Amino acid sequence: MHRTERIVMFLQALSFLLLLSGLVEGRDDVKVLTVATDENHGLERFLRSAKVYGIDVEVLGRGTKWTGGDMNLPGGGQKINLLKEKLEEMSKSGTKEKIILFTDSYDVLFLASIDDILKKFQSFPETRVLFAAEQFCWPDTKLASQYPNIEVANPYLNSGGFIGYLPEIHEIVNHKPVSDKDDDQLYYTKIYLDKNLRETLKIKLDHNSAIFQNLNGALSDVQLKSNTSTETWPYIENVVTKQRPLIVHGNGPSKLMLNHFGNYLAKAWSASEGCALCDEKRIKLEEDNLPTVMMAVFIEQPTPFLEEFLDQVLTTDYPKEKIHLLLRNNVEYHETEVDDFFQAHSKQYATAKRIKPSDFISESEARNIAKDRCINSACDYLFSIDSVARLEANTLRHLLSSGYDVVARY
Repeated sequence: MHRTERIVMFLQALSFLLLLSGLVEGRDDVKVLTVATDENHGLERFLRSAKVYGIDVEVLGRGTKWTGGDMNLPGGGQKINLLKEKLEEMSKSGTKEKIILFTDSYDVLFLASIDDILKKFQSFPETRVLFAAEQFCWPDTKLASQYPNIEVANPYLNSGGFIGYLPEIHEIVNHKPVSDKDDDQLYYTKIYLDKNLRETLKIKLDHNSAIFQNLNGALSDVQLKSNTSTETWPYIENVVTKQRPLIVHGNGPSKLMLNHFGNYLAKAWSASEGCALCDEKRIKLEEDNLPTVMMAVFIEQPTPFLEEFLDQVLTTDYPKEKIHLLLRNNVEYHETEVDDFFQAHSKQYATAKRIKPSDFISESEARNIAKDRCINSACDYLFSIDSVARLEANTLRHLLSSGYDVVARY
């Protein structure tokens, strides 16, 4: 037998053994779905996390009008209807054992591969559908008493993520008609609370956040782990349930914490690798098409070496015809020096405006003026800097080429 043929046979046998042992899952057996009608940074972040872990996601409703209401209030039935259409299509051609993973998108991050997620799901005994769970009974708190088990870490159903087999999920979304503005979580909750449906369809909740971690109400339970001896990339751990979640959901008011986590999770940053996300987002500035910037300079307190600071503003390495200057001084002591600077250099900029101490404008009003002037002009970016800071000549170019829409001092 030729050496190449022996190698091929060995690899085929190895693949077969790995499949038998459950070490490799066939990805044809799972379909990952989400709903997103708008292109925004939340969706971008979600899809990046999917790409990092090799997860193929189909986005339902992309480019269509959202008619599911304000998601800060009860609503979201449109997600069910879009999912229903997709599952109807899949049911005609898909296998009965095909697994569906559905998650929200704008406030969700994947933290593991689809193989890891499937293995964890299949470790739940006698479970055909597994919903995420949380600490709050929302949107109808009166239903809390109907839950079969509230003596657990996360007693209540959350519809931001669920995984299960196609026939059962198809039956769930077709249980009864739902309007786009109805609440999706309430719809799924009522099905779960129906004992007959719950037992027949074998629906369970992920009480310990083995797969789905909802952050609302659990911020003190979840810790970001980094710089460990065994892990290159940061991850989160639920220190109460001792689980390492595979999908994180910034539901409700916890979105700010998800934004924080998003700077580190999904292989965005590590102590050894640095900021991978920064490298991915970095862009190259085109000299013949540079963005227009509103440079808003604020002198709110007596500042040592103000002359040097103003010189750094002047020598910033950026075409002045691309800069709208707003110079705000609220310190009478500096007024002569600031006025001399403005009179000498203001005409070099695209536009220039002064706010003097005698204008009696508060700091907050002054900062809003800068913001509004940027919004209402041909300004692409607002660069706000206080006199107590110091500028390198290339600071503005560095910030613009970072690819981030917002960069703030921490």
